[in-house]
Amino acid sequence: MNATKGYFCLVQYCPDIARREAANVGVVLFCPDLRFIRAKMIKSNHRIRKLFGEEADNYQHLSAMKDALANRLEVEKAEFNVLEDLQHFVETRANKVILTRPNPVKVFDPEQDLAALFKELVDEPAKQLTVCAALPLRKRLDALLADEAVKPFLQTNLRVQVSTMNEILEVPYGFQNGRFNLIRPVEFTQQSESRIKNAACVHAVEGLSLFRHPDTQLGNMQLVVVADFSNVASDAANSVKSIFAEGEVRMFTSDRLDDLKNEILTQGKLAGS
Repeated sequence: MNATKGYFCLVQYCPDIARREAANVGVVLFCPDLRFIRAKMIKSNHRIRKLFGEEADNYQHLSAMKDALANRLEVEKAEFNVLEDLQHFVETRANKVILTRPNPVKVFDPEQDLAALFKELVDEPAKQLTVCAALPLRKRLDALLADEAVKPFLQTNLRVQVSTMNEILEVPYGFQNGRFNLIRPVEFTQQSESRIKNAACVHAVEGLSLFRHPDTQLGNMQLVVVADFSNVASDAANSVKSIFAEGEVRMFTSDRLDDLKNEILTQGKLAGS
């Protein structure tokens, strides 16, 4: 197939237009001669959370805005005939999902070329995502905290009294940073909404008891849950996080394990010091 002229725009999430800090979340390919225009969006908001933190993660309309942009291009594709039509569309974007100016590109097969642009400029490395998804949560946590740089900050195989519930809580890891953080992996995978909320409430009660009642050896404590939400409703993590907040429980989702590691390295105190 002979090449024809096309244009592509990156679709970006930009939480603060004034700062111009943005993350790529999709790509649009426009080929006037073939009357082709389409957007391909990344489904996960992992990169958004990684770059902009929990504030972006709680931006509830982000996925809806990505879908809306892609749907609008599909519905209005007959109105895109020349480059100026795409430029006008780019310039009139008014929310936090924006497009870069059109860049020229040779197009041989628009569907394949769109997929190639997406893979090169937007998609996250498949190897990283596949490996993480394939391992159970505890093994992922073990692998992360086996780093020799992290070990000096950790205590392992801890048993603490949960006064309110008159039980002993066993956690695999803990570290000190002003409060002693008890790291507990919890899988909420393939559970109903009601079961997820019930389990979250139990952990919140445990967390509040630990927060309010210091341990004779560890001192002031806080429960840190590393949570896996695979194959559950997309808003489950936000619901659980809200419940945890009532119990002074901190949460790292399983796709943010590196954030936990970085916190231990930068804020943790050497074990035994």
